[in-house]
Amino acid sequence: MALRIPVHVVTGAPESGAFIERMCAVKADWAGLVQRTPSLPAANVRAVQSGCPCCTGRVVMQILLARLLRETGAKRAFVELPDAGHAITFARVLAEPPLGQAVAAARQISLPGDDRLTPEDLESSQVS
Repeated sequence: MALRIPVHVVTGAPESGAFIERMCAVKADWAGLVQRTPSLPAANVRAVQSGCPCCTGRVVMQILLARLLRETGAKRAFVELPDAGHAITFARVLAEPPLGQAVAAARQISLPGDDRLTPEDLESSQVS
């Protein structure tokens, strides 16, 4: 079985989108989906503007994430959610075929508590 791409849920708006942008700026082979238009244009960060990625925007998020990973060749991804309450539903969405064959839920990141995480911290975290 091929290694699956770790996908981190990031919550704690409004800091969560900025955190994703910062991580993706440091690591060009990482990708992120944010709730608002990114502050800086980056090929590896896209906006999800169809509502909550795990509820109303579920199919759109799955398509956007699959396209983003395919186009960028990302080795790790981040998805901004409005709050931590959506993380369980989002993990189920990630596990659904065919996306679930290529990605796996990784460490959840809650801001502001986890705002000092570095790329190295995330690279050493295990995929669930």
